[in-house]
Amino acid sequence: MVDEKRHGQKIVLMGGGLGDEQRQRLLSQKDMEDDDETPILGGFGEKKISNNLRPRKWLMGVLICLSALFVVINSVFTYGQITTTWTSRLSNHISENELFEEMNSSVEILPQVATVPGFVVKTSGCRIPAFDVMDSSIEQFFKDTKPFKCDVGTHLPLVSSNMTTLFVDENAKHHFYGDSETVDCCWRKFWRTDQNDNSVTYDKTCQSFDNSTDVSGSLAEFVKVECRKNGKEIYKDYFSFVPRKLQVEKRCNGSPHPGPETGRLNILILGLDAVSRLNFHRTMPKTVQILRDLGAVEMLGYNKVADNTFPNMIPVLTGLSEKELSQNCWTSKKKTFDDCRFLWNNYSEAGYRTVLGEDACDMSIFNYLKSGFKNPPTDYYLRPFCVASEKDIGNTHKLNADLCVGTRKTFDNLLGYGDKIAKEFSDDSYFAFFWQASLTHDFVHYPKFGDESYSKFIRESSENGIIDKTALIVMSDHGIRWGGFRQTYQGHVEESLPFVFILLPIWWRQKYPGAWATLRKNSKSLTTPFDLHETLLHLLNPGELEEDALNVRNEKIEDGEGTPRGLSWFIPVPDSRTCLMAGIPGHWCMCHLSQNTSLTDPIVKKAVEYLVEQLNNMIADYPQCAKLKVKSIIDAKSWADKSRMKPKEKSAPSIDYTVTVQTAPGDAIFEGTVRHKTKDSKQKLVGSVSRLNLYGEQSACVDDFKMRLYCYCR
Repeated sequence: MVDEKRHGQKIVLMGGGLGDEQRQRLLSQKDMEDDDETPILGGFGEKKISNNLRPRKWLMGVLICLSALFVVINSVFTYGQITTTWTSRLSNHISENELFEEMNSSVEILPQVATVPGFVVKTSGCRIPAFDVMDSSIEQFFKDTKPFKCDVGTHLPLVSSNMTTLFVDENAKHHFYGDSETVDCCWRKFWRTDQNDNSVTYDKTCQSFDNSTDVSGSLAEFVKVECRKNGKEIYKDYFSFVPRKLQVEKRCNGSPHPGPETGRLNILILGLDAVSRLNFHRTMPKTVQILRDLGAVEMLGYNKVADNTFPNMIPVLTGLSEKELSQNCWTSKKKTFDDCRFLWNNYSEAGYRTVLGEDACDMSIFNYLKSGFKNPPTDYYLRPFCVASEKDIGNTHKLNADLCVGTRKTFDNLLGYGDKIAKEFSDDSYFAFFWQASLTHDFVHYPKFGDESYSKFIRESSENGIIDKTALIVMSDHGIRWGGFRQTYQGHVEESLPFVFILLPIWWRQKYPGAWATLRKNSKSLTTPFDLHETLLHLLNPGELEEDALNVRNEKIEDGEGTPRGLSWFIPVPDSRTCLMAGIPGHWCMCHLSQNTSLTDPIVKKAVEYLVEQLNNMIADYPQCAKLKVKSIIDAKSWADKSRMKPKEKSAPSIDYTVTVQTAPGDAIFEGTVRHKTKDSKQKLVGSVSRLNLYGEQSACVDDFKMRLYCYCR
């Protein structure tokens, strides 16, 4: 590529992406109108050339770019997952100037180096390797599997609902009643038991209906349906609604509406547990495609900062690490989270209605081996529905979750509630966070069974105009954390690289072009959950997205003593950013290319012994847990972090060894990173230790959610 800039004019000669006719039209936008000498800016500085040499230089540039075109085309076909196609980029409704920026900042496709074809992030501070979406080494884990069926059957539910009404589905009636029989159903309200996150209270009155009934007059939020035949219960079901709440509307009254006039956006977050970026592409292609078609930005370098869901979502929702949360407001594992400040509190104070919804309530973010909330954390809180429905009619239990509630998929219930929230409040202001774990938490190939539902949800939200006033964020927390796939090298890398797509309305992109351009550029940078938190706070203040405000904010960072740990994606992420700067522990950092190390290396053996010693130290306070011993060393990789090298040093001051070890008793497989200092051979555990296989009932004798990973009950 030859990039020519002329005092406010930019001419780009590309070796691909634009046709000859279009390229010629762009080149002729301004003829030789400049002075005899015009500055030519390139990657190697500035020099001046006279006009009589310019055609020759252009010709040379075209020839060079045409040669490069063949290389790029070959690379794109071979390593297509590294960057999106120009077809999908053109669908983003961007101007020609924006297209030039997009092309100039696209991810560079590199020739294959060893087993790594290229990089999804390639900056001075970080290089994250790219992989084939379906490499031959991992195909075995994604062989075609039949969709699971709910244990109670595949028939349609007898009763369904819309925004305000329960109604009998005539197509399902024959499964429960004869043609001449009358449907005998009733519904009763239920609600969260006061100050109890795990209990519900049912209304004593069950109100009869035989065909349909409007429940909106009762302001019912959660409803149980019971149907009988000859006096015997033959069907029960659960439903959620979104009634307007007087106190909430009173608080939000007078707050600005979302839209171009105010610059304000609704926030809708759809989270999928344990789905890496590549596995999202691999198993949910329809959802990826609709997001691309609508112009969503994919954060290619989004790197997790901790092991599992809780410590990776706490930074998103609070801006704090798990340790900082424990020091700040969650001072005991038995304490509730009511004293902690979450993003929804910021939005609530700004006149937004707030929503929190999860499925798989036995392992939800704030309740798995934790105490949840004493009082509802948000205006609309789905947990009572989750607790009641899954306890009563949950079925098809696999590993950690019920995949079905009645004959409905558990995750579909969550999406259905999200759809009602988005429709009810689309013209108002709301912040909604939905987290799905039932489908994706335990099986690396199961996300594909949700592809149709999620793509349909996003497509219909677009068609209904819901997205026109909404920032839609579709994301995960980490990749799959155990199983055969996780024990491959690609699985190891994918675990630390979840996906994030952010979709913003077209009017927003036009209103805040600087923020939009920076977001797209940052998509190829190293980013974290701490950044996402700052980005969501930034969206709360539209005035801060104006060009002048962005410049002031960026100047403050540049003039400060250092780059903040969390950076809004609407200001530039420094090219020099490292994992250390971003708050990513070395064990989870994917900004490196590790190399295999001999399992008989003395330093590897020492690292393994140190790792197991640290595990035993962790469980020392639990006498019911057996002391662990090394059974075998499975794998070892090492890399030297050259960012820690001083100018005169010839070698890195430390080398990180990531070792995988099997212990006895219990045959647990652990992976941890030990930092070995080259000067004095001292060792240090970097980050937490991962458990790569399931522990089942082996650790049932402890109730600490971390120790369950490591304990083997005597």
